[in-house]
Amino acid sequence: MMSHLQLTKLGAADAPELWSSHCAPYPGKRIVFVSVSSQFMDMFRNWLVHASPHLNPETDQLVAYAENPEALPLLQSLSGQYGVRFDARVDKSWHHVGGADSNCRHGSASYASVVTHTPKVISDWLESNCTVLYHDIDTAWRSSVMSILDSVGVHDVVATDDARDPNPANLTNLCGCFLYVQPSAAGKAFARRWFDASKGKMFNQPPMNEVLSEMHGELGVFVLPPAMFPNGWNAKANIKTAVAVHANYLKGTDSKIELLRKLSLWSERDAA
Repeated sequence: MMSHLQLTKLGAADAPELWSSHCAPYPGKRIVFVSVSSQFMDMFRNWLVHASPHLNPETDQLVAYAENPEALPLLQSLSGQYGVRFDARVDKSWHHVGGADSNCRHGSASYASVVTHTPKVISDWLESNCTVLYHDIDTAWRSSVMSILDSVGVHDVVATDDARDPNPANLTNLCGCFLYVQPSAAGKAFARRWFDASKGKMFNQPPMNEVLSEMHGELGVFVLPPAMFPNGWNAKANIKTAVAVHANYLKGTDSKIELLRKLSLWSERDAA
C-alpha cells in the first residue's frame, strides 16, 4: 500500500528543502499543531514539558487550538513557560466541544467534532504553503521528533503505524494521531480528500487510511519505525528505542497518565 521511496522535492533539484520555507503566516517555519480542551490541560502541559526542549523557535512554530472556549486563556497562560512561545487560537468555523465537565470520551459526539476538525486544520495550513506536523497530546517525547523527521527525507506524508502487531507488509492502519504533511500538490489533495471523507463520521482514522489506499501511486508516504514511535499496545516493549510514546488504546485520562508515569514520562511537578 505504501511507497517509501517516492520523494517530492519542495525546493530546487540541487537544494531540496526539508520543509517549505514559504509558510505564509510564519515564513521559514514549519507548523506543529495540537488540539487541547480544558479537560486535558494537564496532558498538554506534560506534552509541552517533554516536547519543548526539542522545538527550535527559529524553525518550529507550535500552534495550539482550543477545543472549547475555556481552554483558550489556559493555553495563553502556558505560552513561554517552558521555553517555547506558541500561538493559541480558536477556529471560529469549528463546532467546539463543551466545557471541562463535558463528555469528550473516545467515540463521543464531542470527540467526533475534534477528530473531524483535524484534517480541516491540516488542509488549511497546507493551503498556506506550510509544512505541518499534527500530534496528539497524549504523547511524550523522549528525544527530538523533528530531527527524526528531517532524517527520513522529503515525503508527501510521514506517519506512524497504529497496529497492535505492526507488520511492514500490511500498512493498512496508520495513525491519525501523528502526521507530517508537506504542502505539495499530492499532500494538499490528500488533506482535502481526507477532510471530505471524514464528514459525518465518528472517527477520522478509517477514512484517512481509505484515502491513503485510494491515492496509492500518487502520494509519497513514509512510515516511521514502530520501535521508535510505539503506540499504547507496544510502548513498554519499545521504551528503550522510543523517540515518542503514544498512550492510546487506553480508556480514560487516568490510565494514560499511569502508563506515562510507569515509563517515567509524566511530569509530576506540572500535574494539577
